[in-house]
Amino acid sequence: MGRTILLIEPYVTIGVDPETKILYVDWWGDVTKQNVLDGCQQLLGLLEKEKCNMILNNNSNVTSHWKATAIWAATIGFMHLDQTSCAYFAWVKPPKSNLTSDYGSRLDVRNVKVEIFESQLAAERWLLSIGQKLAVRKKEPMYAA
Repeated sequence: MGRTILLIEPYVTIGVDPETKILYVDWWGDVTKQNVLDGCQQLLGLLEKEKCNMILNNNSNVTSHWKATAIWAATIGFMHLDQTSCAYFAWVKPPKSNLTSDYGSRLDVRNVKVEIFESQLAAERWLLSIGQKLAVRKKEPMYAA
């Protein structure tokens, strides 16, 4: 099954794969702080509506330098995300970003595992592997001790 597009804005598209329950968030162009504020509000609402626990946040097509916006996302944005159903967040960094792979572990989130990726393919593979592991756990029989 393919993705279902849920939202299209001039700066972001949000879709869902109903089978894997991955929410795909694709940002592009010259993203402003207001774009991120609005897009994140939409993302949080759609995350709950679609009952997803994984997000692929793709910034590979962002062309602007958005340090102030990234700071907001890393603090307030993730604080809100930490209170949702999201458990895994794959963050594909912008081309000129200096985000390091350990950045996710430095965020103040308790309920969301954040990983930074260079490519959408690597991010998607990570989320799909988690989804497969979770599916296997659900199928394993529970034995009483």
